Amino acid sequence: MKRHFNTHLEGLDLQFWHDLIESRGKLMSLKKGEYLCRKGEPTNVFGYVKSGYLIYTFTDLNRIGGFAFKDALWGDYPNCLYNLPAVLDIVAGQKSEVWVMDATVLPELYKKDIQACQQGRILMESAYSSLLNRYCTLYSKTARERYLDLIHEHPQIEQDVPQKEIAEYLQIDPITLCRLKKSLLKQ
Repeated sequence: MKRHFNTHLEGLDLQFWHDLIESRGKLMSLKKGEYLCRKGEPTNVFGYVKSGYLIYTFTDLNRIGGFAFKDALWGDYPNCLYNLPAVLDIVAGQKSEVWVMDATVLPELYKKDIQACQQGRILMESAYSSLLNRYCTLYSKTARERYLDLIHEHPQIEQDVPQKEIAEYLQIDPITLCRLKKSLLKQ
């Protein structure tokens, strides 16, 4: 079974989410660098990636917190449920198509629909677990270990994502990533 880059998607019924988003949303085309939400500004958008990829970024810090690839759900969740200020930027990493819906309808839907409520709960639980694992990895593994884990789990990422973005995601300097890759080639 192919493992999702976004591990919080495992256990979710993605077809449920895709159908829900498509029934209440619209398909948008984005150019590379276009924002879906900006840190500090209210956000109510939620959706999934049809093609391309999105970057969860702290633009002001030149740090990437994550990516959302094809079929992945995206949004500044749970802030988007209540139109609260976003804690990060979500931007297109390349020309992308995304489904977008108004997430402020979800809390009411969760009250009325047991399946939606269950899927919302699973999303929150798995997102928390994924975030905790990422946090622990950043503090317990070396840059080399994080890079090796990344390319072992998701070998395609080096073809899909620029090296600079991979370095930002690993929280290392692009030069450090280049040296790391060079040292691995020598082995």
